[in-house]
Amino acid sequence: MKSIIRYGLLALALICLCNLGIAQKRNKKKAKTTISAKKKKKSNKKSSTRKKQVIKKRPSVTIYKVTDTISPLTPITSLPFKKSTIDSIPEKVVTIISAFKPQLKNVAKIGFLNATALVDTNSVLLSYQVPSQNLSFQYQPIALVPRAIKIDSVNAIKKSANVKIGVGNYFNQFRQLEGSIVDQKAQAHHLSILNESIAGPHPIQKWNSIGLNYNGSLSMNKNKAINTQLYFNQSNRYRYGLVPDTTILPLKNFEQKFTVIGVNFALTNKQVTSDQFNCAPILKFNHSNLINQANNLVIDLYSPLMYSLKNNLKFHADLSFSYNKYNPVNSNSSNNTIFQFDPSLEFNKNQYRFNVGVRPTIANGDFALYPKIELTKKLKDTNFVIDAGWNTSVINNQLIQLIGQNHWISAPSNMPISSKENKYFNVQVTVSKRLNYGFNMALNDYRELPFFNQTRLLNNPIQEGLKFDVLFEKRAIAIELVGNLRYQFSDKLLWKNNFKYIQFNLIRENTQAWGILPFEFNSQLNWVYNKKLQIDASGQFWTGSKTSAGLGNAYQLNNTFVLNAGVQYTISDQWTFWGKGENLLDQQYQRWANYPSLGVQIVAGIQYKFRK
Repeated sequence: MKSIIRYGLLALALICLCNLGIAQKRNKKKAKTTISAKKKKKSNKKSSTRKKQVIKKRPSVTIYKVTDTISPLTPITSLPFKKSTIDSIPEKVVTIISAFKPQLKNVAKIGFLNATALVDTNSVLLSYQVPSQNLSFQYQPIALVPRAIKIDSVNAIKKSANVKIGVGNYFNQFRQLEGSIVDQKAQAHHLSILNESIAGPHPIQKWNSIGLNYNGSLSMNKNKAINTQLYFNQSNRYRYGLVPDTTILPLKNFEQKFTVIGVNFALTNKQVTSDQFNCAPILKFNHSNLINQANNLVIDLYSPLMYSLKNNLKFHADLSFSYNKYNPVNSNSSNNTIFQFDPSLEFNKNQYRFNVGVRPTIANGDFALYPKIELTKKLKDTNFVIDAGWNTSVINNQLIQLIGQNHWISAPSNMPISSKENKYFNVQVTVSKRLNYGFNMALNDYRELPFFNQTRLLNNPIQEGLKFDVLFEKRAIAIELVGNLRYQFSDKLLWKNNFKYIQFNLIRENTQAWGILPFEFNSQLNWVYNKKLQIDASGQFWTGSKTSAGLGNAYQLNNTFVLNAGVQYTISDQWTFWGKGENLLDQQYQRWANYPSLGVQIVAGIQYKFRK
């Protein structure tokens, strides 16, 4: 009995184990079937999605029908396709050729041999219909918001002062004091005081000057400022021309003392390019006095007005006013008044700048209308810029301008108004970042052009020294040529040149252009050798001017070449050595007849700098 029960339990256990194994196999098979069904369902969804996307992105497609069975080893190029077109080709089609080329490779290692891959060289063409509004897009950059840098107010204040002294031959003495300050409101102030004196071999060949110059910038607001200049200058020379060395007359007889004082105001706008309307008036006052001969008071007002219009148009309406009161000692005083209104229209487009307008002028009650034409063009694919124009400028002659041209003049009996009609053609060429040059040719028609000629009939040079008369030519026509060349060897070496040639074709009253140089050439070289040493040199060449003594025959002065040089060496942060030499070739030239120049002049000294 026990054996029967034992064998029954054993059979029951075997049956349970068999049922458990069969159930596990069924579950695994069912799970595999479920996973494959899900994969198949996902693949069907992906394929349907791709088809939808293709149909959505490719409205015009080409369908190929397979007519024969395809073997895995059959090349794609030998498959027979039957082409059928569903839609017509759109008007605008973009052909895209993919850089990736799909390949069908043979089964590798059949019979343990490497199979050779067959490369497909045909391009697959895909057609896309692109809307016309998407063929081009306009770039719109984002707005930039500048941020101001906040600077410490203590560091913004800058103070400096320089003391410069020097001595040289011919008893040359040089003294200069400079000081500048920038306050917390960025307002700059600069003051300069200069005193220089020299004495030549002639007993009365002496000259000394003292000058004071102040420049300031006063801020009205963040965009506008008033620039101010206040100046005073006094020069004292002695007319030594044709005076014998043995003279015992007092220096008062030969004194040529000139004093000028003036002040200028200018309103500047820092936002010129962004403002639609711009106005920058300039007001000038100056009073000059040629001791015992004449004095001159001048008031000038110049106000350029500009209004920006649409389509690259600008309207200019410049105003200018000049008042001149001239008081000679030996004749009646005269008043000159000039009022000009300068309306013009400026057009800028395609590297053209064209400015055309008129210049109505009232001079001492007489009305005149002058043209104003300016044309600027940059030649295409070149570095040439061409300027051409036609304008007329009216000049209110001043005593300070005449003294600046010739120190030895006698005060004229009257001071007429001059004019210059200019027809010009200018070319500027930029060869590279280092080299640029230009050339200007002009036909000038002058009225009341000042000439300077010596005279021996109206005064006694032995008693008073030689003087030059100012002769205002009623009309003169001249051709003027001006050229310039600039070459930048490096950041430390710069060479600049310019020349001027003038030829008078018509002079109505005078027989010659007295005192005018026919040709001038100037060359300047600046060299920063290192942080401590700086060298500069300059040379001037000119052909002599025509002159005559009274009713004598006219003659021309000799041609002249003058060489100058200067050096500056920084010893320390405070101390600097400087020196300069003039007329280094020791040329005995005469810029004005019977006023011989000095020989070689050398002056050197030191400069001390205060910084805070």
